[in-house]
Amino acid sequence: MIKKKYLAPFILAVLLIAGAGVAYAATSASTPGGFDKVVVFMAAGQYDPAVPPAEGDLATWFHKDIMGRTDEDIDMTKEEATAYFNETFGLNSTNSPEPMAYGVDPRNDDRAYIISGMAVPPEGWVVRDGGFMVNLTEETTLYGTWGGEEGKTVPAGSLFVYGDYNINVSSMDNVSPDNESPDNVSPTMTPTPAEPIIIHYQSAEPIVPDMVNNGTTFRCTAIAPWGEGIAQGISYPQTVTDNTTGINMTQANIRNVQTYPAYAPSMAMT
Repeated sequence: MIKKKYLAPFILAVLLIAGAGVAYAATSASTPGGFDKVVVFMAAGQYDPAVPPAEGDLATWFHKDIMGRTDEDIDMTKEEATAYFNETFGLNSTNSPEPMAYGVDPRNDDRAYIISGMAVPPEGWVVRDGGFMVNLTEETTLYGTWGGEEGKTVPAGSLFVYGDYNINVSSMDNVSPDNESPDNVSPTMTPTPAEPIIIHYQSAEPIVPDMVNNGTTFRCTAIAPWGEGIAQGISYPQTVTDNTTGINMTQANIRNVQTYPAYAPSMAMT
């Protein structure tokens, strides 16, 4: 609660801002020195998990409605995921579950808030997310390029993903062909639909569940229009009670930071 002695100056400040017609326009975030691009996603949606999503089957929604894939395209993507899982983790159809299609519930409200060099609006751009995954139902020893010849053992519930972030760019007045914010855009320009930005990701290591705090951390190789990097972050959903209805709601709590290139700066720092 604002104390009374601070209330009048607060109201005055609001009136002055309103009277001056101040608008908070989208401004591009600068790229940290040494990197080509930095991206930040955050998801903070709240929803009733007992109510099915309006999109129906989320795997079908993502692959067909969002990505525009045909049944043949989906089969090909599954084959690519299977080959990647086999090479990276030594998985094949004889010792692991078959990759299954998935789509992330859009009620998580995942959004891209920062794409350095691009004028993302304050409300962000909605991120649609899905692909193929393997969920291990029992303790498993993995090999491939990650596990090596001796193998590494992960617990039941560990998983791997091979998917895409589909960023719904709201208008072309925020994006120029070189993925940088244009300097010569007229403020009266009518926004036009823009092509989505597609960032492919694939597990660089197993996603191992945190059984104590009920969440996960993740690290994926990310392949974007501007190059290859890394996407890493956390997903720790919370359960909150709606004060009006008393219903237990799921509070999404995802933070995803991407850097391009992954680790080493792309230029010498001086």
